[in-house]
Amino acid sequence: MKKNKSARRRKIKVSGSERRLKICAVVISLLFTVLMLYPLVFSISSSMKDNSQIYEIPPRLLPNRANSLTLTIDYTGMDFADEAALKDAVMQDNILAMFGINYKMADQSIMEIHVYATRDGKTIFHSRAHQMKLQMERDYGIYKSSAVKKEVLLHGDRYIRACDSIGYTFRADGIGTDITPAQEPELFNQVSGILAEKYALTGTLTGVSHKVNNLLNLESFKYYLQMPAYIYPESSMIVRFGFMTFVMNSIIVIGFAMISQVILCSICAYVISRLLTRKAGNFVLLFFMGAMMVPFASIMLPQLIMYRQLGAYNNYAALLLPFLYPYGFYVYLYKGFFNQIPSSYFEAASIDGASNFYLYSKICMPLSKPIISLIALQTFIGNWNDFFWAWLVTEDQKLWTLNVALYNISNNMGTKQNAIMGLSVVTIAPVILLSILFSKQLKQSIVASGVKG
Repeated sequence: MKKNKSARRRKIKVSGSERRLKICAVVISLLFTVLMLYPLVFSISSSMKDNSQIYEIPPRLLPNRANSLTLTIDYTGMDFADEAALKDAVMQDNILAMFGINYKMADQSIMEIHVYATRDGKTIFHSRAHQMKLQMERDYGIYKSSAVKKEVLLHGDRYIRACDSIGYTFRADGIGTDITPAQEPELFNQVSGILAEKYALTGTLTGVSHKVNNLLNLESFKYYLQMPAYIYPESSMIVRFGFMTFVMNSIIVIGFAMISQVILCSICAYVISRLLTRKAGNFVLLFFMGAMMVPFASIMLPQLIMYRQLGAYNNYAALLLPFLYPYGFYVYLYKGFFNQIPSSYFEAASIDGASNFYLYSKICMPLSKPIISLIALQTFIGNWNDFFWAWLVTEDQKLWTLNVALYNISNNMGTKQNAIMGLSVVTIAPVILLSILFSKQLKQSIVASGVKG
């Protein structure tokens, strides 16, 4: 009986220590997870801040509440020569109000401005602009390198082009939207004071109100994707597709890399495993594995010169040709997996007259799904962040891959930190998403690929 009691006590003590060890392991794991995720969270948060918040010291983790400002300007009792003159006056006031408030109230997290114009009780005009849209026009667009002054904003046809870029609705007989001017006294006094002092309007400011809409912070990403069209207006493709041009280039390059590595490495491994003698196979495998040890820096210039002489420079050939060389580690994985396939499969098929291509395509490849998925995922993740070679061989902007584009955009003097953070988040999001979605398959592939040399 005493022995049984002591055994139970010992069992309880062991289970208690194991429980404490597990709790400690979980706490430490959570701590390191938080530390690793903090840069990502901070990047996402910074990308949703406005231009004033990103330079705050000390920096805040979360962005301020996003404010939507609504202005109502009335033109009742004012004489205009015709409808075109009325429209012209309204468009001028719209640009003065939007850019003036965006500039003078930059520290109040105004992420959206609505401007309504009324006349004789009818709403005749409406325009809406996001803060990032106005900022891009100031940084890269119509008002690039210009002072935010009335005479500058209205110079020539600038205000007309700015209104067309922002978008608006105008009808002298009413646009069908009923707007009741709302006034928040403190905010009204602030806005009217700014406009009266620096940006005098033709119409009469009758209402100023605001509401909180935090979804406007997320809308900034829409304008981050459009930003390259402003920075590189000479490229028709970038103007048309914006940042998606670079996404498509990366998809083309990585898709080609995945297909070529899966096929070429498997063919090399099949030859080494099934067609060469053991000694010859090991020698060829040593060649592929040894090539992995050659630093890219030592072959960078000779490879670049060779590609230029071949005409593979500043075109897709320069981006795709390097992936026609089988990567040694993938050849090693395939070779080890093919060695584990029972020889009876090949012998039975050979007796029936099967060719080597049949053995490769009908036996080896269908059984290699774990290896194929592993290589495809590793190729995607490894090459999604590739930068240096693509940067070396491309000058044409429409050929840039994601990381090359991000590097060049970040070097632009007008690019703000929130835009850089936003585009960085867009760039790393696919890798994070795929890693989460296919984490189980990735683990299974690594386990299934357990090979003997």
